Amino acid sequence: MQPNDPNEPGLDVRYRTILILWAAICMSVLMFLVLVQFTPAPATDNVKLSLILNSAGIVPLGMSFLLKQIVHDRAVSQQNLQLVQTGYVLAFALCEVAALLGLLDHFVNGSRYYYLGFVLAGLGLLAHFPRMKPLLDAAPRQF
Repeated sequence: MQPNDPNEPGLDVRYRTILILWAAICMSVLMFLVLVQFTPAPATDNVKLSLILNSAGIVPLGMSFLLKQIVHDRAVSQQNLQLVQTGYVLAFALCEVAALLGLLDHFVNGSRYYYLGFVLAGLGLLAHFPRMKPLLDAAPRQF
């Protein structure tokens, strides 16, 4: 086991950092939605392309849960707090991909179903709301 580094941030600081990152990604998704509302798009309305783009948003959303769990399990086994933050950032970024696909659907296709990507991203981000438990589980044990 490694000795404690006095320069290493504590659990509360790490939790606040993850919470701020979560809020920033949520604001990013909301800003994309505002951008869509104020920017007109060509109305080609290709239903197949819209279905492909919105369905493709499910893949990174599902991967976000799987990869976050894998990274958090590794963090617990290695007692590495930095991996917990990495797992959360990875999950947030993958959820944001669903919103980006919805944004792409709006600008390329002009579909009125672009909001499905934003709904998927929002639900994913709500499901990945940061909790303190993974940090506590990955914290080095002091005996």
